[in-house]
Amino acid sequence: MDRAVIGVGVGAGERRLLFWTSCGFYLIVRKALISFALTLSLLLTAAALPSVAAPMRSEAGLRAYFVITAPKQTGAVVGAVGTNDGSVYAAYDAIGVLVVHSANPEFATEMRTVNGVQKVGATRTSDLPAAVANPAIPPALNEVPGTTPEVPRPDMTAIGADKAWEVNPGSKSITVGVLDTGVDDQHPDLKANFDAAKSASCAYGKVDARPGSWRPVNEHGTHVAGTIAAARDGKGMTGVAPGVKVSSIRVAEEGSTLFFPENTVCAFVFAADKGVSVTNNSYYTDPWMFVCPNDPDQDAILEAVRRSVAYADSKGVVNVSAAGNEDYDLAAKSLDESSPNDSEPAMRQVTNDCLNLPGELPNVVEVASVNPSTSLKSNFSNYGSNKITLAAPGENVYSTIPGGGYQTLQGTSMASPHVAGVAALVRSANPNLTAEEVRARLAAQANDLPCPVASGGECTGSDANNSYYGEGLVDAAEAVGAAGQAPRVGVSITKPSDQLGFGSLPAIPLLIKGLSSTGEISYTATGLPPGLTIDHERGWITGVLTPGAGRYKVTVTARDAEAKTAQTSFFWNVWSF
Repeated sequence: MDRAVIGVGVGAGERRLLFWTSCGFYLIVRKALISFALTLSLLLTAAALPSVAAPMRSEAGLRAYFVITAPKQTGAVVGAVGTNDGSVYAAYDAIGVLVVHSANPEFATEMRTVNGVQKVGATRTSDLPAAVANPAIPPALNEVPGTTPEVPRPDMTAIGADKAWEVNPGSKSITVGVLDTGVDDQHPDLKANFDAAKSASCAYGKVDARPGSWRPVNEHGTHVAGTIAAARDGKGMTGVAPGVKVSSIRVAEEGSTLFFPENTVCAFVFAADKGVSVTNNSYYTDPWMFVCPNDPDQDAILEAVRRSVAYADSKGVVNVSAAGNEDYDLAAKSLDESSPNDSEPAMRQVTNDCLNLPGELPNVVEVASVNPSTSLKSNFSNYGSNKITLAAPGENVYSTIPGGGYQTLQGTSMASPHVAGVAALVRSANPNLTAEEVRARLAAQANDLPCPVASGGECTGSDANNSYYGEGLVDAAEAVGAAGQAPRVGVSITKPSDQLGFGSLPAIPLLIKGLSSTGEISYTATGLPPGLTIDHERGWITGVLTPGAGRYKVTVTARDAEAKTAQTSFFWNVWSF
């Protein structure tokens, strides 16, 4: 298979994107993961403030800082910013956050003594790039439309998106903001669904609403956008919610493609103020994989990003985030060797007080990756008790890329937009739901995924909620009422395809679903291969296959409270090494 390594110099700490183009593995070594736009009048998402002019040029030693006050009180400290050789680059007064530039190495120390200032911290460990003074608009792309016809895709069928399309493909009144590397708004599968009025660039921490500012600086955001809302037009592929709109709020900076915290704050506030319904966040906030409150700089980052996410949540935005690709237990943090990724990474000890942003913040839907065929955790996906909200397919995901084409990629970056798309479907079917109610629907409608026997105890929790899958596999069909309906009388049961396993190895878990007019179902099974059992309440068949080969006819019976039954039969083939 072809393997491409892209290196982008960012000082001594070089960032690499690594992916296999044929198999499609996409992993950001320093990142766990990795959004879109069009016209709009330039708007700072804060109230008018007295300000010090932003620098006209970037200079050696110029750094970016957060200066944090009480909400709506930033104007009181602007004078002190200037006195201490700083200039306000962007103001988010509603949440009490200023983005300030200064070449004074003592700026943070001096500002921390100012009355009314709560926290101050550098947002990065490297100088600001020259582009901050006059950001370029990414060039328009030469579109060469792909000719591949739409075919059933495993990731979409796994979550019932194909069933949802027949009932409710989503509403044009719902916009999903892709906070990412930018989106190709002219891609044939995205153009009709692109919402320019809710798109902009937030690179460097300030809204840039010039037409095209949201264009991609990397393929990642366009791929994410396609998974959410690519058109159902018979070509290429179809997104989870092909009837909704997507916008591009570019967070990544051109060149480094890093997602600095001031960019993230800008994006969440912009999304909230523009009425975006759902955001997808397939990245973590650079330069720290985990942001630790015991460091004053990182403490300011943590507070600023937390406030911006809380602000979006207060405006009704459902925020969805990828869990990360390090196969890391987020509930048992110990070491981080990849930070800071904008200068010299160094090994450091971290604790559970250190958070991956924005995914570990309150009310953010954090998404793990599973294989679409087996629903087993992807070997790269992060996990953790009370850290994962939902699971979605993140392997072999075929979606749009800049220039009109398509590509197969992998990562929790690819899993997260499936959930964002389902959230958009929930909102389409129930437009008056609050963000909290949407999150509750997503959790209640998810299909339980039990801990695999092969996890060896690494996966903890119940079938209904555990450290690998959270509440379970997201369900697009149920989001719009397209899931199997209970019969008016009696019982119905799903019929699975024939199964294949290997003696002495754990079987791939299989879920049998029964539906009853009484709502209560129990399950029994006959003919199971030795080593396997069925959960009598939930219908999961799991276990370790006994050594040996054979072909077993399995019959599962679903029985309701009135003793009415339904049966299904299939074969389970067991091979021996």
